[in-house]
Amino acid sequence: MAVLSRFVSTLASTAAARVRRGPLVPSWSFPFEAAVAFLRETARVASGRPPLEQRAVWSEVRAPPSPVMSRVRRTFDGAGGVRAEWFEPAAYAGEAVVLFFHGGSFMYGSMATHGEMVTRLALATGARVLALDYRLVPEATFPAPIDDAVAAYRWLLAQGIPPGRIVLAGDSAGGNLAVSTLLALRAQGAPLPAGSIPICPWVDPARTGGSIDAHARWDWGWPADVPAWALAYAGGAALTDPLISPARADLAGLPPLHVLWGSREMLRDQVVDFVARARAARVEVHAEEYPDMIHNWMTLYALTPEAERSFQAMGRFVRRVAR
Repeated sequence: MAVLSRFVSTLASTAAARVRRGPLVPSWSFPFEAAVAFLRETARVASGRPPLEQRAVWSEVRAPPSPVMSRVRRTFDGAGGVRAEWFEPAAYAGEAVVLFFHGGSFMYGSMATHGEMVTRLALATGARVLALDYRLVPEATFPAPIDDAVAAYRWLLAQGIPPGRIVLAGDSAGGNLAVSTLLALRAQGAPLPAGSIPICPWVDPARTGGSIDAHARWDWGWPADVPAWALAYAGGAALTDPLISPARADLAGLPPLHVLWGSREMLRDQVVDFVARARAARVEVHAEEYPDMIHNWMTLYALTPEAERSFQAMGRFVRRVAR
């Protein structure tokens, strides 16, 4: 009931604000702006609470079931001892596998919140997607999520899937994992996957200020929560550890990256700097900044054409690198 009340309230406040001053961003439709306002208000309700309470707040935010979900077959598996779920298109092309890590500040997120996103990724790539239910704060802290990701990747190799057919992908905190897992595998001397898709990645948890504050008026997060999330995930380790803040790592030797982010999102500065550092390290990077988009805009699929454009771009990348 609280979610419904919050949704109705943000619809009304967004309508009133647009009458008073016009769209918050000229290109935003009313439904898109109202959805962002609803997410922002939900983030306000969750802000500053203990991790399990934040998780409970976000677990209530679920879109109505989408017909697109029927276009994949979903089955559970144990990926190296880590619970995971396969999303398999009805007719998938080739043998590519995308190992996906959901976002949620390392505190929340699941296939209940990311199921449609993973489904659309599977359909756009034509690949099977293995979505990992990695351990979260407060039950576990760094490096547990990375350990889970590495275990799942090695499990895929043990199933006979060549590394050149695997792509790592993830959004937000999951985008951090999509990069930090590459660094961990490189340090272990393991064969690296064909590529990685960091989506709006939180690649520098040690960072504050800049676009985190300046873009808060458009995005839906609360700047004060960012350092608290980072410290909770680090669990006493240094935030500058390159496996916690992979934007600060030596990136040489990583496989091709396809990095997506929005021009209005709070993480913009760190993602732009990460792309620059990766290119300076001679990593092949395909970078796309989506004009006027906020953090994880592709979860608002029905409300902006930019969502479909981003999925199609991810699909082209997977088909190119995972042959």
